[in-house]
Amino acid sequence: MSKADLDLSEADMLNLAEMSAMVLSMLGQAMPDSDDPKAQAWQRLCISILKSARKLPSIARHMELNPDCGYWFFKRPYVDEAFYSDVLEEFRDATFWSELVSRLAEQSLVENLGDEATSLLSDEERAARISSLEKALYQEVYTHGMERLVFMLPPEES
Repeated sequence: MSKADLDLSEADMLNLAEMSAMVLSMLGQAMPDSDDPKAQAWQRLCISILKSARKLPSIARHMELNPDCGYWFFKRPYVDEAFYSDVLEEFRDATFWSELVSRLAEQSLVENLGDEATSLLSDEERAARISSLEKALYQEVYTHGMERLVFMLPPEES
């Protein structure tokens, strides 16, 4: 297999290294201990990019060897200010709210119709009803924020 050669500026290499760090962070959270060959290939590539970035003094000063995983990574102070940290935070936030609304909508559907009636719905009808509930929940959060969101825990758990 032939090798590709990239001619990158230091700024572009820094961006590529940050993108690699972001991918490694996402893989570590989404697929820890994954045996998926594609995830492992991405991880190896990202580690290789970070190792190459380390060769540039302007980037190396922001990196250290992570003893937990054994590869070079950005130091915490750098990570805290890096653009990719903002991207990850926005992604996590959007994913959390989307997943919360979806699960609450599904739960509401079952609570309103019951398990048996819900299971008798066609996939299309179930999806349409859940979509309608999701829109209502998004509107509720948009209008009132978290003020009216309540989790009712059993007394023995609270």
